[in-house]
Amino acid sequence: MTVNDVDALPLRAQRRRHQLLDDLDPDQYEAVTTPAGVVVVRAGAGSGKTTVLTRRIAWRLDTETATARHVLAITFTRQAAGELRRRLRALTGDTEREANLVTAGTFHAIALSLLRQRREDQGKSMPNVLNNRHALLSAARGTERPGDETYDILNMIDWAHARLLSPADVVKRLQPSQWRLKMTIDAFAEVFHAYENLKRKRGVLDMNDMISLVVREAQDQPQFAESIRWQFRHVHVDEAQDMNPLQYAFLQLLLGERPDVFLVGDPNQAIYGFNGADNSLFDDLPGIMTAATVIHLPSNYRCSPQVVNAAVHMLANGSQIADAFSRRNDGRPVDLLRCRDDDDELRTITAHVKGLVADGLTWNSIAVLARTNQLATNISRALVANDVPLKEGRLGQAEQAALSEVSALGSRHAMTAWSSDVLDQETFDDDGELIVQQAVRDVALKVREYLDENRQGLVDGRTFASWFNGIGRPTEEHGVEVLTFHAAKGREWPAVVLAGVEPGLLPHSSARTDEAKREEARLAYVACTRAADRLLISWGDLRHGKRAGPSPLLRGVPTGEWTPAPPPDDVRRRSMTRRKSPQPRRDALTAWRTQAARAAGVPDTSIVSDDEIDMILATPLVDANIVCSVLGDLRGTRLTPRILAALDRADQEADG
Repeated sequence: MTVNDVDALPLRAQRRRHQLLDDLDPDQYEAVTTPAGVVVVRAGAGSGKTTVLTRRIAWRLDTETATARHVLAITFTRQAAGELRRRLRALTGDTEREANLVTAGTFHAIALSLLRQRREDQGKSMPNVLNNRHALLSAARGTERPGDETYDILNMIDWAHARLLSPADVVKRLQPSQWRLKMTIDAFAEVFHAYENLKRKRGVLDMNDMISLVVREAQDQPQFAESIRWQFRHVHVDEAQDMNPLQYAFLQLLLGERPDVFLVGDPNQAIYGFNGADNSLFDDLPGIMTAATVIHLPSNYRCSPQVVNAAVHMLANGSQIADAFSRRNDGRPVDLLRCRDDDDELRTITAHVKGLVADGLTWNSIAVLARTNQLATNISRALVANDVPLKEGRLGQAEQAALSEVSALGSRHAMTAWSSDVLDQETFDDDGELIVQQAVRDVALKVREYLDENRQGLVDGRTFASWFNGIGRPTEEHGVEVLTFHAAKGREWPAVVLAGVEPGLLPHSSARTDEAKREEARLAYVACTRAADRLLISWGDLRHGKRAGPSPLLRGVPTGEWTPAPPPDDVRRRSMTRRKSPQPRRDALTAWRTQAARAAGVPDTSIVSDDEIDMILATPLVDANIVCSVLGDLRGTRLTPRILAALDRADQEADG
């Protein structure tokens, strides 16, 4: 739709269309408005992919090329699904009322909903969801209690399910380079087989079974497949680079022969291969014969040029290329922190975190990222010991696994049974210590607390997880966040410290194949681009007493040395002799920015920064050339009319 087409609409519809489109750059505009079909959006870090995905859905609804009740948006986390719904509801007009009819959820949640619907239509009862995978695995192994490898074995079972591998396939097709367990592949296949048999014997399903069962029944029952495609006619997938073969099979089931699908992803942020994800699925779309429209979003609005250049360089050192560039003004240089050893690195990180606060940042605006949980734990302890407040956002492996199990439970009874299984265990080790980890018991106690607080009404694992992540788990209101690289994906902070960027940690010593090493480079890219303004990278010459040094990914990394320059003399003279106070004009631009940001569901400074406003107002005569020189041609062309209109109103009010 062209600008003239929009102008021909009724005034109310014009306002809604302008709200959806006016603050988009040309690439984003194309992604939102391109005709339906197979549309692939390769969205780089900080390029506004969530905005594009949400606006795309709203645009389809507003132009009546899609119906809300037939729209499906698949995300990889419940939080992302909730954010998508929130942004849709924030849009005005008919779209706001229709937003509640849009279905948004994870692959597992959508599959579970379809399976429940299917069983209701068949008049059959829904199979029970497995309450305690750890206990079932112990029973399958013939042990009385979970062994040391329980968590890793379950992860490997999940990996096999994601890759569509049966126990027999594991032996035939698994490569030694993909193996991460102490037991042999044959021994794992036996445990895997026993685990699957015990699930069938007890009539229980785990979350992987939800997707595979829907796919299998749809393949066997064409009418079931057609009913799914009738229900979900317009499919959208966020973070599509993270799909695994099982999820991709589910996507193919949804699409059929006439696909209407909008896939958003970034191949350079594909960092979950160890969990079974296969980023080649997003690149190649195997089995989808309809030609795809591919749109690139290379503009990074989050990070300074220095941060983007460092991230792209590290990616290139890992034999990959990113078509990415910053749309922001020059920022501070990247700080490379060479340390003698582990202890010196902890002292250095602590000192620089305190230095950032001394420079005017808040504790909340700083994150320290580490490649491993162990290093993150050591950093947390060092910061706390030096009176640095922490915002506790990390869950341990056992706690996260327990929370994932509870999240899959579908009823009050199942949650009661799970907590009882955990808290009523009486299995002790040789030293008389209870086998169940304290973190798991803490989650079970929280389940009982939640059930006690919600004695009436429907509850399930998903509502508990929301409660737990909100008020159920005590957190500091302010503080530095310490996270692993993987846990930081999707987040952003003004200042980020990357710790332990050295061989063995990054790339990690477990990355033995070429693809695994490329994934480590992508992980470095993701970690770097969490920083908006300040990026600090540390390493030690020694780690655990052994030689380390900087990671090969840091070879030749640009730091972007930068010194703020004073304004030219003529600009300085004009600003001193200016008759009108710039404050009303600045207030006008700030008010416009706030309104535009609220409509877009983004931070104010992602529209234009404070520095950009100051630069625009550095001369009393603002025109399109001035705006474009500050914001760049793409953003400047798009935003100039609105900026000039805001300034005109401010001048008229001042004169009146």
